[in-house]
Formats: sequence, structure tokens, C-alpha cells
Amino acid sequence: MYTLYVIIIDKYMKFINNKDWIKGESYQKRILLNSFNQSINLIEDVIVKTNGVIPLHVHNFTDEIFYIVKNSATMIVEDEKFEVREGDMIYVDKKEKHGFENKSDLELKMLVMKINFKEGDSYLK
Repeated sequence: MYTLYVIIIDKYMKFINNKDWIKGESYQKRILLNSFNQSINLIEDVIVKTNGVIPLHVHNFTDEIFYIVKNSATMIVEDEKFEVREGDMIYVDKKEKHGFENKSDLELKMLVMKINFKEGDSYLK
């Protein structure tokens, strides 16, 4: 399912065996890989629950690549809304506000690759 890992794992990346989910009100995520020696230094497995929202937010240092693994949702980047579907890959530059709305009755599953991630670099807009 996650063949993308083959492309980006190298000797500096550490696989996280932690199966614990970080739970928000309408989404959950877990860290799969991290490395502070590479540009892509954090990968998260994210689920947006049915009728769930990841609120609009921005990162000052972190660019993100979203890979939609399963189902679809509405993504907001700046003032534009568009549908994302299974197989889509979206790049969001640092300082671009972004979020997700999952108005379906199916969970949205995605991988989030963070580039130049810094702890605490997320601010609600």
C-alpha cells in the first residue's frame, strides 16, 4: 500500500514502531518515519474522520506533500477549495494556509511528508 516509502527511505531515516495515534477532535495521525538529517524529515499517517475537519492553519518553516491513500475530501489552500481523491499528491508551500473538510461518510486516509519540519510549527488561521 505504501510503496512511496521505497523512494524516500534512506540510511538516515528512522522507522517509528510506535503504533499510537495522536488524536484530534476530528482526525488522527501517527508518525511513521522521521529524520533530521534529510529534507523530508517527518512522515505521518493521517486519518480524517467522517464529517471531520483539519482546520485552516499555516507553517512558517515546513512545506508539506499530501498523498491521498484512500477516499476523497475537500482541501482548502489559501482561498481555493478543491476535491482531492485517492492517488492525488498535493504540495503545499510553507506560509500557505491549508486544511481539509471531509463531508463524506468515509474516512480520508493520507500520508503527509513534511519538509524541513520544526516542532511546534503550526498556527491556526
